[in-house]
Amino acid sequence: MCKVLIFSCLSVVMLMTTAYGAPLSEKNDTLTTLIKDLEKLGTSMKKINLELYTPNEKQECSWQTLQCYLKEIVTLENEIEDEDEIEDENVFSVRNIEKNLQKLTDLIPPGTGCKICEANDKKEFPEFHRELTNFLRSMLK
Repeated sequence: MCKVLIFSCLSVVMLMTTAYGAPLSEKNDTLTTLIKDLEKLGTSMKKINLELYTPNEKQECSWQTLQCYLKEIVTLENEIEDEDEIEDENVFSVRNIEKNLQKLTDLIPPGTGCKICEANDKKEFPEFHRELTNFLRSMLK
């Protein structure tokens, strides 16, 4: 009887760990993929002369920050689709980033009291790229 009770308790603990660990694993996988896609863009996108709203709020407004980055990535995608000099690989990376930012946004609960995207400073693409990469890395820790 005691063995059955212990086995049952262990089974419940394992199931709870699996259930609650899945979103964290999915979040970390998405963050890792996003960072890799941003690295692929690298220096080849420095040709883009575009200013994008770049959030400066961090952990307490993660959802709003991600929403802003997502909106600006869509702007970037629209801009580079019209450019002949931009390689298809970069367009593909930007689309992957957009898809994964949306996925990540869906995994995080919205915050309150955060400013809207347009209240942030506009920065050139290389600075936007660096800030987004650093923000994602901070979420991975």
